Amino acid sequence: MTGRQWAGRTALVTGALGFIGSHFVEQLAARGARVLALHRGERPGIKEELAALPGSERIRFVAVDLRDANETRAAFKYLAPSIDTVVHCAGLDGNARFKHEHSAEILDSNQRITSNLLNCVRDFGAGEVLVMSSSEVYCAPLTSATSEDDDHRAHMRYTDNGYVLSKTYAEILAGLHRRQFGTDVFLVRPANVYGPRDSFDTSRGRVIPSMLAKAEAGEEIEIWGDGSQTRSFVHVADLVRASLRMVETAGHRVLNVGTTEETTILDLARMVTDVLGRPERIRTVPSRPVGVTGRRLDLSRMFEVIDFEPRTLRAGLEETIRWYRRHQHQHQTTR
Repeated sequence: MTGRQWAGRTALVTGALGFIGSHFVEQLAARGARVLALHRGERPGIKEELAALPGSERIRFVAVDLRDANETRAAFKYLAPSIDTVVHCAGLDGNARFKHEHSAEILDSNQRITSNLLNCVRDFGAGEVLVMSSSEVYCAPLTSATSEDDDHRAHMRYTDNGYVLSKTYAEILAGLHRRQFGTDVFLVRPANVYGPRDSFDTSRGRVIPSMLAKAEAGEEIEIWGDGSQTRSFVHVADLVRASLRMVETAGHRVLNVGTTEETTILDLARMVTDVLGRPERIRTVPSRPVGVTGRRLDLSRMFEVIDFEPRTLRAGLEETIRWYRRHQHQHQTTR
């Protein structure tokens, strides 16, 4: 499969020290791109985040608070002339509980980041934009696999989930920028993402790292609902590879990314404990909200684009657990 090469090009990655953004930084640098890695600046844990990325003369870290319009414009005024591709991963995220309890904060923060970024791409001519969206934007009835056309253009509904609203807003605004200003926009809608460098903070981390951290510590895994809700998961490295292939081939502007493997949340918890070699200490809470009962993505476009086979959930969990245990050991020995 042919496509553009990244060597010699310059990519700007927002959220560059975050979970997904850091993997874009790593893979783009490995492909020979010059990477401008934008991050929020000094905060707890930043030294560990920087140390987790491989050293490379092709990576330049730049501290910018994208919520601040003036600070964002100052950065782009200096950086934009050399940028070929912007990869937008920055944003406030978390698990179901965190999203439920911080919806206003998430919506406010994420919409400001996206507005400031797209306005600077427009005003300073910063090339094409890859926006990391989410499969949570889909509101279509669960009667069949959800295709890229089953989005806000076909099914729009109100929700008080600030994260979903922020992703829908980002997609709508990006589409309007494409129509009015000619911005070349790519949208990626991944299934639930997991893998190395995710947040293992059990108070706000996503479902897999939260389960993993609790089971490894011998604590009980709490599942909202009865555990029958189904999800599909994609390893972060496979997400990045598929996203880059989308831009390289330029055959589609919107892409679902996931795997054909689906699992219930209860079975996921059992798999996590099994891979860890820990006892099953799992409790369901049927009274708590669970979101959608399930979602199956139509991956026809993805398999048309990619030139690799996404890893299975078990293989991805085994890799993530090896990283987690190594990371925990390194953290404990350097404290």
